[in-house]
Amino acid sequence: MLVKVVNPRFLERRDKRDRFYQKRRRIGHHRAFAREMLEHLASRALKPGRLAPCPHMQNILGVVDTDLGAALLVEAVLDENGELATTLRDLVESGHLGPREQQALEAFLDWALTSNVLINDLSADNLAWHPDGHFVMIDGLGDRAGIPIRAVSPWFNRLYKRKKIRQLLEEIGMKEESGGSREAVAIALAIILALLGLLATQMELLLD
Repeated sequence: MLVKVVNPRFLERRDKRDRFYQKRRRIGHHRAFAREMLEHLASRALKPGRLAPCPHMQNILGVVDTDLGAALLVEAVLDENGELATTLRDLVESGHLGPREQQALEAFLDWALTSNVLINDLSADNLAWHPDGHFVMIDGLGDRAGIPIRAVSPWFNRLYKRKKIRQLLEEIGMKEESGGSREAVAIALAIILALLGLLATQMELLLD
């Protein structure tokens, strides 16, 4: 198991920069944990009663208290020797991104694109190689945006994740062609539709 805490230096910098805002945020610095837990719940909502967690998401075991504040207790991704598993970046830099790993990466990216999970940081450091032959996302889940457009618009969520996937492939030297201006227009339309959907949802809540 691993214990994930918020970096104390981050807390110190954020408190100095945004002290007024932080005091009025209900869960304070723990919002990063809330984002991650929310995505685990969202992934399970489509398949109620499923016994096994998603193999592409690091399993959350609970919340614990530490001398650095509240923390997430998660299941560690280990290699065959019981050590922390290598990341996608490690595989690329060591030249061990072979056909098996590339096929597993394609399977992970297909899951990421088609799932309802929100992703904010799809980097090579956040993907760990599981010895069973698949990649596990160990960080970067959730939506940091102030207006949850991607949460109410599956189309915009997929569009955003296509962008993140393209950036990841460029990061590891596997470039993918972009959609150019057509993609920009699609993003603008998706934002408009998502805002309309969000407004409609809020109106329904008010009427109820």
